[in-house]
Amino acid sequence: MRIPESKIAEVAAAADIVQVISDYVNLKKAGKDYRGICPFHGDKDPSFYVSPQKGIFHCFGCSVGGSVFNFIMRVENTSFVEAVRLLAGRYGVPFHFEQDRRTVDEKSNLEKALSVAQEYFKDSLHDGSSAKEYLIGRGVPDQSITLLELGFAPDSWDGVQGRLRSAGVDSKDAVSAGLLRSRAGGGFYDYFRSRVMIPIRDMTGKLIGFGGRILGPGEPKYLNSPDSAVFRKKNVLFGLDTAREAIRTEGFVVLVEGYFDQISLRIRGLENTVAPLGTALGTEQVKLLKRFTSDVIAVFDGDEAGLRAVKRAIPLFLSEGIEPRCLILTEDKDPDEAVNRIGVEAFRKELDGAGSAIDFFLDSVESRYDVNAIQGRNLALEECLPVLREIADSKEADYLIERFSSRIKVREDRLRRILRSGPNIRRPERVVATDHKKNLFDFPADERNVVRGMLLRDGFIERVLESGVLKDLEDSVLSDLAERMVSFRQQEGQFDPVAFSRSLEDHNLASIIAGWLKPRPEEDDLRPEVDGDLAIDHSVDSIRLRKLERRKDEIKERMKKCPAGEEEYNLLAQEFWAIARRLHK
Repeated sequence: MRIPESKIAEVAAAADIVQVISDYVNLKKAGKDYRGICPFHGDKDPSFYVSPQKGIFHCFGCSVGGSVFNFIMRVENTSFVEAVRLLAGRYGVPFHFEQDRRTVDEKSNLEKALSVAQEYFKDSLHDGSSAKEYLIGRGVPDQSITLLELGFAPDSWDGVQGRLRSAGVDSKDAVSAGLLRSRAGGGFYDYFRSRVMIPIRDMTGKLIGFGGRILGPGEPKYLNSPDSAVFRKKNVLFGLDTAREAIRTEGFVVLVEGYFDQISLRIRGLENTVAPLGTALGTEQVKLLKRFTSDVIAVFDGDEAGLRAVKRAIPLFLSEGIEPRCLILTEDKDPDEAVNRIGVEAFRKELDGAGSAIDFFLDSVESRYDVNAIQGRNLALEECLPVLREIADSKEADYLIERFSSRIKVREDRLRRILRSGPNIRRPERVVATDHKKNLFDFPADERNVVRGMLLRDGFIERVLESGVLKDLEDSVLSDLAERMVSFRQQEGQFDPVAFSRSLEDHNLASIIAGWLKPRPEEDDLRPEVDGDLAIDHSVDSIRLRKLERRKDEIKERMKKCPAGEEEYNLLAQEFWAIARRLHK
């Protein structure tokens, strides 16, 4: 179940974090804070701090931290919901919102709001809007528009609001359903404006939300309904309601990245196709797929973003005992474009030939680095380590280490030694104490500054989005945190760092945020006396330069394998010198 943010805030406000933690730790006053011996690792000196002003705890020894809820989750080995319930009971905060009748009523009200909105969006699409021309231009014919119940949200601040009011839908229910937003000065406005509207359904076919694709320029290109009593984005795969029977029949599932990729393949007969909801694939979605098949073909772009997607996907699937296959698009930007260009039967043949995602990743590494040379081998190892560290705890670890070792020419014993000595980039969430060591110094400084700036400085999320640098973040944890911040900002209409920290159920992420909210003075390069704007600009530039340097190294390795004078060599040389000029301006 999902606890409303308002209820979480109410319990957090009532709970005295110092009082709660004092039941488990002997705390002593230290200025504005309290400190004591950390209960989560073999602490000898008091490195465990509690900040009543910020409502967080943080250990500078083991980097564990978070809200009062995260503390209870750890010490009582319980879930987030149960931690909130325990504290609500202790401090007399009513928790009756979860009673069955009220839950059913709330869901019923939201479902009515969504249904009324869908009819409005469908009517608006057929009122001669440019959205219909857009859909037909993308190869979605009239009959498919009707079948899929696609719609349009006009560029109006009160369009759907008027329809909802006429249908007797309470504005608060419309806000909860993600259809309206509250104005600061009172009143409401439409959340979706000037967007093609795509209904999102749960596995049974019930309408639970919408995805909106903007018409014309503007950001974000895609906007999803926020999480609600009927919709949890991380637990939903777009198209699964109609794809599940086809998945069982075909024996495999096609996983694509976007709404229109799924729509394009489905209306052409590839009904065993699903997509995440405009965001990176998550663990819960992989578990959902596993209920239907262990044969997954993921379709990725053939660019750097596609390679990063493959790297992220491999550990997710392996953790569930699935070795995914992948189809890499080299001539088209997405499956929608590919199937329109070559036709559905040719695309089916491409799917039939899809190979192991791990082999593709290793092929990509070998094509860019000369693993027979020391420098190339070290670069290949650097590229592979994040993937290996992610899967170091999996059942397939021994087999995968052997496989990687033979391909990148690094001895198995060396690989194992490196993996033992370095921290895992991301481990499965544990309620008990972990050896997680990710702190301010474990991240690339420039990427850390960008994401930490998003957390701590007003307006930085918008600035960073405008810079476009988020797509260049290489650290998977920082990339995940940044995506969560952007999503939280979109859903709540504003960004409050403390409220964001309370929303994190993942212990590791909560610990990182707590460390950023409560740093040691010598670690804080975003203090008020430091020019944060200048620091963020330098960090953005640094990330871009590092990406260029990496690309330049890749080109050098590829040039070594190409005979001088050939067309490919000349093209690589042109790109090499273009990058060199940009780096030395």
